[in-house]
Amino acid sequence: MSIYANIDQVEPSRKNSSQTETIWITPGNYELEVTAVRDGKADQGEGSPFFVVDFDVLKSDNPEIKSGMSVTWMTMRSKYAQYFLEDVQNFLTAANNCKPHEITQEVVAECTSVEQPLVGEVVTAKAFSQVAKKSGKEFTIVRYRAIAA
Repeated sequence: MSIYANIDQVEPSRKNSSQTETIWITPGNYELEVTAVRDGKADQGEGSPFFVVDFDVLKSDNPEIKSGMSVTWMTMRSKYAQYFLEDVQNFLTAANNCKPHEITQEVVAECTSVEQPLVGEVVTAKAFSQVAKKSGKEFTIVRYRAIAA
């Protein structure tokens, strides 16, 4: 039996079922509710590690990404492992409302587990563009913060 047996019987997980394409976070300021946190390796487990978070947008000042939409943020480990770890730590520190040194391998494993303990947590995000010095390619950086209690 295929691992995709019964795929035609599941409901879309996005609240906005008319949104069929992944929308990546682009520059702007957001208030986001976590809907899924996962990690893995690209190319059927043979490629670079990745860390992905799906959100429902609660507030946005980006006219292209409105409240009620779903967005995704992804970071991939490349030859610069430190940036990948910093990105993951930044998100998890905000989502867990803790100090950066409290984010351990065990915390990452728990947050990406099937239990999905961060689903429903709300964070703020400030996203901005930056141009890579060597390649000249533009990419988006996202800085997350915990919601003040």
